[in-house]
Amino acid sequence: STLHTAHYTQHTAHSTHSGMSIKDAMESDTKWCNLQNLKKLLNDGLITKSEYSVRRNQLIDELTGTSLTTLAASQYKRRRGSSASDMVSNLPAIIPKPPPDFTDFPAEKSVKYIYDLKTRTWTQQEVNLKLDTVPFSRGSLRVVYHMEMDQDGHNNSGEQEHRNKQNHTAHEHHEHADQVPGAPPPKCKNRYVAKISMNPSDNKNTKVYFRDVETQTIAKYYAEKFNQYHPPKKVDFIKACVLELIQREGNPIVGVEKFIPGPYRKHNSNYGYVSDEERNTPQAFSHFSWEASDHTLLVCDIQGVGDLYTDPQIHHISGEGFGKGNLGMAGISKFLQKHRCNAICRYLKLPQLNAKVSDIGTIPTTRLMALNNIQIVTMVQQAGAQLHSRTAVLPVLKRQVVVDNSKEGTTCNRCVII
Repeated sequence: STLHTAHYTQHTAHSTHSGMSIKDAMESDTKWCNLQNLKKLLNDGLITKSEYSVRRNQLIDELTGTSLTTLAASQYKRRRGSSASDMVSNLPAIIPKPPPDFTDFPAEKSVKYIYDLKTRTWTQQEVNLKLDTVPFSRGSLRVVYHMEMDQDGHNNSGEQEHRNKQNHTAHEHHEHADQVPGAPPPKCKNRYVAKISMNPSDNKNTKVYFRDVETQTIAKYYAEKFNQYHPPKKVDFIKACVLELIQREGNPIVGVEKFIPGPYRKHNSNYGYVSDEERNTPQAFSHFSWEASDHTLLVCDIQGVGDLYTDPQIHHISGEGFGKGNLGMAGISKFLQKHRCNAICRYLKLPQLNAKVSDIGTIPTTRLMALNNIQIVTMVQQAGAQLHSRTAVLPVLKRQVVVDNSKEGTTCNRCVII
């Protein structure tokens, strides 16, 4: 067609200008045509949905250079003695972008693992999801994909209340510094992010993913205790879980949490870093966790959108458990050396650290809370004792064998596309 010819001419011109040969451009254009024809074959009932999903994934892999079939976990071919630079060079291309329209993405079944802090046990349920083909972001340890997942009956009411009921009585010396964005728009209600480690060994030793969720769940509990003292700004952590992608080769494991739109900020790290903004609320929360745990652990590496946080790190005095970033007393000491108590620390009657309390930033409406002191969080101490033990029990993963239907036929156009 004329439209297709125009598209081809423009596509070829762009490809040759960027260094791609005319032959390569023609092959790429043919793959795009096959992708369009594949959808028509499905609509005409000539192929099944499973055939469509398998071949669609292959065509996208060929076009983008990424691997939807095996995800990042099976893209890395571990070499003995490989360096960190080798690992980074093998990562899929990162394309920053908002959540895509998942309408035409293939749905797949997965097993969702949820941690219960009170019973300190894991439960599981089957869910349906759609996963993007290309990561949109990366951190120091993981690459991140957009994902859509069916609601499972848990409405995360605590997080919703946190976003919708903001305390407007605080005095702000820096306008908007501590505001939390409102609830995500309706189109984002089923949107999540899937995180997979950049370290190949973590995709074999999957307990790393479960430990991260346990850590975030404990941090969330400390946030609930912090909020009970009515600070000027409430804090929360996104509820996290683990997914096992049972319809993919090797049953890869990913960490999952809600997608939260808005500007992402890092407030402190696990080794003494403090943001130039040095907002009162996140710094006071970290200090609170140290005192509320009776000097056994510290919640740090505070980051997220507003005061809805994610990916925290917990330092435990034992130096064990709570993920790779647990630096034990070395990390705790760094925080205690760098921390400057603020008006919220004073309000909570926390022991003063370092410089005189500053009255810049978010200030409580009253100088001191009515209670004499904060209470020790005993339940989490018990859970923490289990989590930093090397013998803590993790759920048993499924090991479903997946049949490889990826071989292409060569007898006709329909077989070539399939």
